[in-house]
Amino acid sequence: MATETKKAKKSKPTGPTTLDLVVKAIAALNDTKGSSGVAIKKQIKATGVERSSVFVNKALKRGVATGVLKQVKGTGATGTFKLDTAKAKKAEQEKAKKQKAVQRKKDLLEKQKKKRAEAKAKKDAKKKAVSAKKVKKPAAKKAVKKKSAAKPKKAVKPKKPAAKKPTKKAAPKKKVVKKPAKKVAAKKK
Repeated sequence: MATETKKAKKSKPTGPTTLDLVVKAIAALNDTKGSSGVAIKKQIKATGVERSSVFVNKALKRGVATGVLKQVKGTGATGTFKLDTAKAKKAEQEKAKKQKAVQRKKDLLEKQKKKRAEAKAKKDAKKKAVSAKKVKKPAAKKAVKKKSAAKPKKAVKPKKPAAKKPTKKAAPKKKVVKKPAKKVAAKKK
């Protein structure tokens, strides 16, 4: 037997993603020349959310790659960043569509689980009903057997014997006539 060990699924963190926090921080800073990475990290901490600078740097790079952010100066996670409002709106709309699709899928799965559970319940109820009927049937079969025992059985026709090969006829035996025994007792008198 194999041991049953289930791998724990990694739970997704609740709340906004780091990229969402970066976008909100840049919007809150509202710097026309662009916000530096250090200023963005300070703004995120000021909102009360603890995020590692590694995650913020990754989010900045991802934002530039996806087009949500524009990098005004610098390379990678260093330099200054601005929001690309048109692309940011598209990204938000796409994200909302994905969330709706995921929610629809979850709802569909829940409906399917309910249908399966109902079908299983009906099937179990039918099995119980059938098993209850089967318990009653053996008594009825015994009564039928008793009635059938009282009926006379049909005569079985004998099978025709296989044709025999003709054999030579033996000579008929002569009849032997036995003579009555003489009475011995009558002579002695």
